Amino acid sequence: MLSVARILADTTCAKHAVRWALVGKLGRIRSRKRGKGAVREFYLDFRPYGRVWSHRGIRLLDEETARRLMEQIRGQVAEGTPLAEVLARYQPPSAKANLVPMWLARWLEIRRRECEAGSLSPGYLKELERLCAPRGHFSFFEHTSIHEISFGVLEDWSLWLADRDLGPKTRRNVMGYFRAFLVWLQRRGELRQIPRFPLPKADEHEPRLLAISDQDRVLAAISDEDRGIFLALAQLGLRPGEARALTAADYQDGWLHVDKAVKGKSVSSPVRGTKTGKAKRLPVSEELREWIERRLDPADRLRQAPLFPNPRTGGIWAHKALARVWARALEAAELPHISLYEGTKHTFATDAIRRGVPERHLQRFLGHASIQSTRRYARLADNALLEVLRVPSRRVSTDDEPAKKQTWRQPGDKVPRNKSEKSRGVSGGPSRVRTWDRPVMSRLL
Repeated sequence: MLSVARILADTTCAKHAVRWALVGKLGRIRSRKRGKGAVREFYLDFRPYGRVWSHRGIRLLDEETARRLMEQIRGQVAEGTPLAEVLARYQPPSAKANLVPMWLARWLEIRRRECEAGSLSPGYLKELERLCAPRGHFSFFEHTSIHEISFGVLEDWSLWLADRDLGPKTRRNVMGYFRAFLVWLQRRGELRQIPRFPLPKADEHEPRLLAISDQDRVLAAISDEDRGIFLALAQLGLRPGEARALTAADYQDGWLHVDKAVKGKSVSSPVRGTKTGKAKRLPVSEELREWIERRLDPADRLRQAPLFPNPRTGGIWAHKALARVWARALEAAELPHISLYEGTKHTFATDAIRRGVPERHLQRFLGHASIQSTRRYARLADNALLEVLRVPSRRVSTDDEPAKKQTWRQPGDKVPRNKSEKSRGVSGGPSRVRTWDRPVMSRLL
């Protein structure tokens, strides 16, 4: 009889029809009887990979049930699923193979391979590794099966995170990472459905914005040799990682080709695709164009030199170096501290909405995957509007000056020309009052 290992080795390289023939020899049905008068039990023997004593806790009391279960397992192996993974599905919910830490380890390994292939940000992977560490925020599920996760368990976990002094916003973020893990389990077929998450209510962050005049003051406070990258951030709405990754070859005839970003805050961080994975081509402002063409060496295009090099190192900017220059410029302009992202990208996009730029145009310019991300700036623009006191339509009479009588006109009434119109030579007879010229009663309130 062929060994289990030999059969599995053959199925990995065999064609579909051959695999079904090979798995017919996979595993054996055995039985046992413990003690006198005990009921005979059946089990499936797949050693050295394991044995199946029950179907998720339900004992196999007859050979026919054991045979049907054997056919299911063989069928899944024939379709290409590893035997160890198939056997875990038929273990009791509390079995070691079904515990959350076991699946988290497999999830992390897949994410590491995705990071190496360039399809996952190193920062995202680093955060997952921190959460999955022995004392991390996922350690609450150390002895929990993936099949035991329910709304109640998640609610207890949320309170456990609160006891760790995590605020509502941080708890929402942590639970979002764990939900991504459960979605992965569901896509693999390990979970039928995902329980509803008891997300804590968190106050929405309201970014602090600069007036465009104040933004110009900050840019003017930055030295000319440093100013180029800050002009790109403030006048094109680029993300810091996108601006840091630009090379001389990305600039051509007053246009920038943005198709990559630095995935990390250090100068050694890898350069990958943009946040949305889409490239964009942007026109350059006159001020930024003059700065680039004054400093750009044609030889830089061939050696892929940074378009905005750090003048102190000659290489790309580190994120902390950008933040330090920005903070000193704010201080020189006598303005309160506002983060680099909010003072450049958020301020740029909010001002664009306030100037009447269509949402779709701004979405394409900023490279947003969803229009909802762009509409956030419309809300910020509304919140940033100045409250203007209304001027009353009639003055309250005093003892010295009686109130002028208010003349009410209906649509179609004749309105005589005023003196200013006559002095400008406006000819023609009396005009008609249009419907929207009618005084509004709310003006008297």
